[in-house]
Amino acid sequence: MRLLSIFALLFLISVFLHECMKERPVLEEQTTVQEGESAAEFVGPQAPPEDFSALVFKPPYPVRHFEFENENEFSIIQTELKNLIIGWEDNGFRNRNSFCAVGYEFSRVQQGRKRERLKREVLVYWREGRMLYRWTGGDPNEAKKDFYSARSLLYSPHSIPLDAPAEALDDMFGDDPERYKERAESAIADCEKHGKQYVIEPFVPPPRGFNVPERRPRVPAGPSTSESAPTPAAPVPTPAEPD
Repeated sequence: MRLLSIFALLFLISVFLHECMKERPVLEEQTTVQEGESAAEFVGPQAPPEDFSALVFKPPYPVRHFEFENENEFSIIQTELKNLIIGWEDNGFRNRNSFCAVGYEFSRVQQGRKRERLKREVLVYWREGRMLYRWTGGDPNEAKKDFYSARSLLYSPHSIPLDAPAEALDDMFGDDPERYKERAESAIADCEKHGKQYVIEPFVPPPRGFNVPERRPRVPAGPSTSESAPTPAAPVPTPAEPD
């Protein structure tokens, strides 16, 4: 009788353990789901990528904005803006001119084993001139030597006159030239939201335009004595021949 009771007890224990093992995966699955939900709440929703397909670009479209003012090729933008005013409009420098500029970054293109340099552009909107420019930047070192090198914005091949007839811009906008004004307005709105504002007050231009000024090293001031040699005057630049 005692032996039968022992067998009955062992049977009940085995049934109990079997039922516990059946419920355990369910509990683990519920715990995993709850942990996943908590992680999602902590991370938060991912921001959707920006869509630049409605702007003044052909594919491949930009993928993001970028801060351009500290980039070498775009650091001379204010000199470029002044030369743009001089070169495009007679006596435009006598008036106040305002601009908006915004930077766009394009994805890299993989060609075999060679990885191309990241492509960047700055879109410049000239309000008074009613123009958009897609600017790939200039060379500050060359612009210090020759003012023509500080005119890369003026000579940009991608200049978009906002008041031009649509058929004149079919090469720039592909098979959809009728939408160029809508695209231009979208680009201007994007610049106003994400770009930098520049105001060029009336100025008197030099005969051959602006060069980027040299940055002279700062010399620490020493004690002045009567025996020290006088500082030579800076040479007066000889004006270049007019164009």
